[in-house]
Amino acid sequence: MLFRSSSPLAVLFSLTVVAAGCGSEADTPVVPPVPAPPAPPPAQTTACAEATGTYTATREPSNVLLLLDRSGSMHIELPSGDTRWAAAKAGLFELLAKLPDTAQVGAMMFPQGDAPVNAWCSIDPSINDVRCKKGWPEPSQKLRCDAATYRAGVESALLGATQRRAIESYVSASDKEFYWGTPLASALRGALQAQKASPVAGSRSVVLLTDGNPTSCDEAGVSNDIANVVAAAEEGVSGTLVRTFVIGVVDGARQAAKAEKLSPIAVAGGTKRFPGCEATNDCFYAVTQGDFASDLQKALDQISLQAFDCTFNLPAASAETDAAKVNVTLTASGSSRTVARDAAHQNGWDYLPGGTQVQLYGQACTDVKAEGSRLDVVLGCKTVEASP
Repeated sequence: MLFRSSSPLAVLFSLTVVAAGCGSEADTPVVPPVPAPPAPPPAQTTACAEATGTYTATREPSNVLLLLDRSGSMHIELPSGDTRWAAAKAGLFELLAKLPDTAQVGAMMFPQGDAPVNAWCSIDPSINDVRCKKGWPEPSQKLRCDAATYRAGVESALLGATQRRAIESYVSASDKEFYWGTPLASALRGALQAQKASPVAGSRSVVLLTDGNPTSCDEAGVSNDIANVVAAAEEGVSGTLVRTFVIGVVDGARQAAKAEKLSPIAVAGGTKRFPGCEATNDCFYAVTQGDFASDLQKALDQISLQAFDCTFNLPAASAETDAAKVNVTLTASGSSRTVARDAAHQNGWDYLPGGTQVQLYGQACTDVKAEGSRLDVVLGCKTVEASP
């Protein structure tokens, strides 16, 4: 296993606070000085006789591209009265409002390449589903099924007020537009290629939100089945690492996606939710019709803990260390603790694909965001593993 990036040796400090008393006139008793409180003990790091060094881990900034499905079925109405589109928009915009300005975010929508088909297709309220007029001229598949067609509507950049407005305006421009088809393989491949080519530094991810299965590309000679979507996600984690997080509307009726098709995409994209999730097709984040808003909020909250600000580079010295002899120590609020490696990704750390970075999960991710916190990597000691 090879690791890259370097950082200086961690230096542990202790601060002694000294209080001094003041003298007085000769006829006034001298007030003795207030004893200085004992200095706090230095932060402790995981160590063993075989330890070869302790290094400060460097945080990797985030570079996230939101990939939003704007196909016609996203206008299907939910039990709440909102449409899938309106609820998805609200959830994404709430996420943007909560993220720090240090996050780097962009946005892309799909399908692209075709004009909207509002003149021929819409949601029929009697069936709450897509219906098109007989004999309508379906757009050519040539452009929307070509990965080269896809461009970010808003390039990834620091998430200040201007960037937030740009993303919101870009997404809101499709509020009244009705697009045909779900070219999932082409759109995901285009998004991943855009992230690989992005000049913005940082841990690169694509967050895919879709309500459908791949359709409408067979005539273009493009395989748009799930196997090709999975292949695109696998390409994302090879070379320059770009992970794919998957959020899908999974209710069986009304053109919703199928869990058994979306789950393998998350696995291939390096973001499966827990070990063994393949057996139950739970590797992605499922959103249901009845609880769309709350399901989406939970999914975005969990993804934000992974995609933003909790990825750290390992020191170059790790390249010479057995991967089973790496430990992580978190110092926050004046105390230090060993963070266990957690393959279940609930509360701990684990390697990202490629092994040059670690990702924090759960409370460990929350704690490392505290002001003045520090993450150290200790090499040479047997890795502390979370209890199964």
